[in-house]
Parts: sequence; C-alpha cells; structure tokens
Amino acid sequence: MARVGLDATTGRLLYGWDHCVQSITKILTTELRERVQRRSFGSVLPRMIDRPQNQETVIDIYMAVAESLEPRVVEGHQMGEPGFVLLRTSLDANEAGHLLMLVSGVFFENGHLGDYSNPAAREISFVVTQDSLEIAAA
Repeated sequence: MARVGLDATTGRLLYGWDHCVQSITKILTTELRERVQRRSFGSVLPRMIDRPQNQETVIDIYMAVAESLEPRVVEGHQMGEPGFVLLRTSLDANEAGHLLMLVSGVFFENGHLGDYSNPAAREISFVVTQDSLEIAAA
C-alpha cells in the first residue's frame, strides 16, 4: 500500500514524498512531550528558540534533528519517520534571526511498511525567521 495521508491544512489527500515532508515537519516542530498520549513524539527543536546562534546551539540542532527522525518503537507506538533515512543536515545561521536548515536523506515510498526498496534521494529546506517558517521540498 502506497503512503497516503491528509494534508493538515487543506484536508486533501497527500501521497508519497509530500506526506513524508508533512510528517517530518510535524515531528520537528512539535515539542517533545507535548502530545498527551505520545509523550516521546516530537523534537527538542522548539525549545531552542531564542538560544544564541553559536557552535553549541548548531551541534544541538544537528542532534535534535537526528534523534527525532530516527525510526523507533516506544511503548508500542512507531516514532520518528520510517520512510526517511537522514544522511545529512546542514545549517546556515550567519544572519541574526534567520536560519536555513537543509535536511537530506533517502526516501522509501513504503518504508512505513518495512519495505526499503526503491530508494530516492530527497531533501527539505526549512527557512526559519522571527516571523515565519517556510518549507521547500525537492
């Protein structure tokens, strides 16, 4: 069965990579322990808002992305993103109040079913400013 889900904003069907991008975005933007029945869902990235843009914070961001996307089973629930294997995260935080994060990896259409055939290289760029979050997937 192909990967299918609903768009969180429009309610329309999402297929394949588009659904995976939405899932990764939801994982990275949801604070860890925020969801009542899914305490291990999410990331510590939201807690890093307003931290100084220095090397320590950059390393913490790399760790947070890798830990939150790693597929795992916690208390019988699938966590992380089983259809995406993270290969690289790169950051550009040279401008104050502006962060560009590029998440690169391998997408597996049926990874949620344990089928890791047909790999496809993909990347998502997140542009975070004081006022917005913009996402572009390739």
